[in-house]
Amino acid sequence: MSAAVCGKRASSFFEEQQHSPHAGTPPPSKRARFRAGGGSGSPSPPRARGGGDPGLVAAVRARFPSVSLQFIEKALEEGGNNFDLATKYLLNLHAQSAECDAAHGYQSPDGMTTEDQVPTEGIFVDNEVDAPVDSVPWPENLPSSSTQWSEVLMNEMSCASNTDDAKARASKVLEFFQSRICAEALQNFQKENSIYKEQFEAVIRENAILKKAFAIQHERQKEQDERSQELQQLKQLVVQYQEKVRSLEVNNYALSMHLRQAQQGSSIPGHFNRDIF
Repeated sequence: MSAAVCGKRASSFFEEQQHSPHAGTPPPSKRARFRAGGGSGSPSPPRARGGGDPGLVAAVRARFPSVSLQFIEKALEEGGNNFDLATKYLLNLHAQSAECDAAHGYQSPDGMTTEDQVPTEGIFVDNEVDAPVDSVPWPENLPSSSTQWSEVLMNEMSCASNTDDAKARASKVLEFFQSRICAEALQNFQKENSIYKEQFEAVIRENAILKKAFAIQHERQKEQDERSQELQQLKQLVVQYQEKVRSLEVNNYALSMHLRQAQQGSSIPGHFNRDIF
C-alpha cells in the first residue's frame, strides 16, 4: 500500500527528465493527467484556477517548474500562503517520491512512466495546456548578495531530479544572475555618469568664475602698469627740473659775483651815470 502511494506521488508531482521547451507536444496518451488513486485509470475532474496569490504561485512555480499548478496551490494552502512552508512541503514530497522510485521502481497501472505522464512541454489544468515551465517568470525579489545567490543555487540543485535538470536549473540561475549583474552595472554606470556630469558642470562654472577673476585682475594690473609708467615719467621730470634749478642758481651766483666785482672796480665811487643806473 505504501509503495502504491509513493508511486502515485512520483507520477503526479515531478518528472524524471527536463525536456527542451521547443520539443513537440506529446501524443494525447502521454499528456499529464492527474489520477484519483489506485489503478482505476479514470482522470480526476480538473480543479478551478485561483485561490492563491499569483505572485506566490509564480515564485513557487519558478522554484519547482516540474510541478503542476494544482499541487502548487495545494502546497500554498497547506502552508497558509507562506512561501517557505510551501517550498518545504514540495521538497518533502519530492524526497518521498524519489525514495519510492528508487525502492520500488514504480510504474503506473497503464504502463506510463513519470516522464510520460508529466512532460515539460505543458501541464493540463482545467482541460487546457498551461504555459511551458521555461516561460514561468522569475520572482521580482531577486537575491542581492552572494550568500543569497548561493542559497538559491543550492535549492535549485536539491530540487533537480537528474543531471540534465540540474544543468537546466543552473543555467536559468546563471541567466538571472547575469541579468542582475548587467542591470546593476548599468545602474552604477548611469549613477557614475550623473556624478561625473555634475562634477563637470561644477568645473565649468568654476572655470567661468576664474576667467572672470583673471580678466578683472588683468585690467587692474594694466592700470597699475600705466600708473607706474606715469610715476617714472614724473620722477624723470623732477630730476630734470632739479638740474635746471641748480644751473640757474649757479648762473645767478656768477652774475652776482660779476656785479660785485664791477662795483668794486669803478673809478668814481658813489657816482654812477644816470643813464646806466
